[in-house]
Amino acid sequence: MKINYVLYLVALLLTACGDKPVQELPATATADTTQSVEVAIELTDEEMEDWRQKCEDYYASLYVHDSVRVAYLDRLLADKKSRLTANNRQFLMQLRQQFINSNPKQPRLTIEQALFPVFRIPNQRAGIIGQPIPDMERPMEYHDLSAEKVLLSSRPGYQKGYFDSTRLVHFPELLDSLYPTGKPQVFLYTTKTTRKSRIQDLGHYQNECSEYYHYTFDEQALESGDEVLFASRFPLDLTYENNPAFDSWYRSKLMPDCADCPSSHDKAVSFAKLTGTENLYFIYVDAFPNNRELHTPLRALVAKGENGAWLKLWYSDIDNFGCSCL
Repeated sequence: MKINYVLYLVALLLTACGDKPVQELPATATADTTQSVEVAIELTDEEMEDWRQKCEDYYASLYVHDSVRVAYLDRLLADKKSRLTANNRQFLMQLRQQFINSNPKQPRLTIEQALFPVFRIPNQRAGIIGQPIPDMERPMEYHDLSAEKVLLSSRPGYQKGYFDSTRLVHFPELLDSLYPTGKPQVFLYTTKTTRKSRIQDLGHYQNECSEYYHYTFDEQALESGDEVLFASRFPLDLTYENNPAFDSWYRSKLMPDCADCPSSHDKAVSFAKLTGTENLYFIYVDAFPNNRELHTPLRALVAKGENGAWLKLWYSDIDNFGCSCL
């Protein structure tokens, strides 16, 4: 027996959408225009079940337990043939410890983690971006567990209105009190090189569909044309190279038809690997200097694990599409 199953075009045609800029419907759009973005197809019960199972397996492959990541790092650190530099070994050991000590109920500030992403939220200056952490034990209500929310909520005279407005607001005194001897120095990693900088202020940004925590840093360390992707408090030794074979392998693992919203992950490219490693690359999706045309700018550290399975040791993106509003 066949059933009618309606999928939205944004879910069925992600490949086509990925090559087009994000656009809003014109103000004159009517109900008929909205209806035109639906496509009706017929699937058998067996086809529906097969599709559902493939998507479940796909998402299971994305959300692996931290113990799997720890096991991978243990093998990498124990490899006697490895040519890891001292800096990279220190970083990987810290990343391993982060996975071991991970506690969603007691998260750390974004800038206290091993890696943190740098994005340009549309119409805002570039910054280190932290994101809300939902309480998975309270799925029927929104409760942000992030250390940034806890810190901002402790601000004297704090008003909830700051979190309700569509704007970017910074609170300089918060980090001054947290780091009385001086705000942390960080290393900024661009598409081509490394710069030293220092954290400045913590802020909060919210619009109708997105919410972020926004750390500014001293931009005097940057030079014209620098395209910053991520930062760390650790010095990393990177071999800057693009690996087309790795990129093709990564993209081959994607299943865009399983997604609820369009993404830009199929545009991911590698740009550097940790010196002394193989098949462990930093990848990104962005369009400098303005990424508005991308649905989901991305930063990640991805390893090719056992049996060719992918393993994301670190991952972050921002949502320019507005998926949470759907």
